[in-house]
Amino acid sequence: MRQFISFYLGSERYAIDILLSKEIGRLHEISPVPESSEHFIGIMNLRGQILTVMDPQFFLAQKSTKALEDRALIILKTKAELNRLNKLNRKTYNTIAINDPLAILVDSMGETVNVDDKDILPPLPNVANEKKEFISGLIQQHNQFIIILAIEQLIKRL
Repeated sequence: MRQFISFYLGSERYAIDILLSKEIGRLHEISPVPESSEHFIGIMNLRGQILTVMDPQFFLAQKSTKALEDRALIILKTKAELNRLNKLNRKTYNTIAINDPLAILVDSMGETVNVDDKDILPPLPNVANEKKEFISGLIQQHNQFIIILAIEQLIKRL
């Protein structure tokens, strides 16, 4: 049984493996970085640690209607934190290549979803090509689909 943390971007519901998330937070004072990509919101100081903030909506053809300060952050574990978790549990968790602290900006948080690996569906074949690489699977829950975000593909865009 795997656990996913779900969230909303625009009108769609997404999820990432809960083991990849370090914490949920709020956006504080953010410093924009001149001449950065549109998806790169900026950097912020979180308890003395500089955190890069990115908005995945630009890759997923979504449009937020919420004000920036009303949105939430999912702070991801770094590669070093995932490696420590692997050693402690003697299991292999996805060791995505986040070397520096990173957060993704979401419209709002959903709930935790438990699902068996066998119940994770492949992405639908009719997904737009520009979105396809950012989707790793689907979870069907109560006649709705939750899109599993391929977080490693987002990280490649930093």
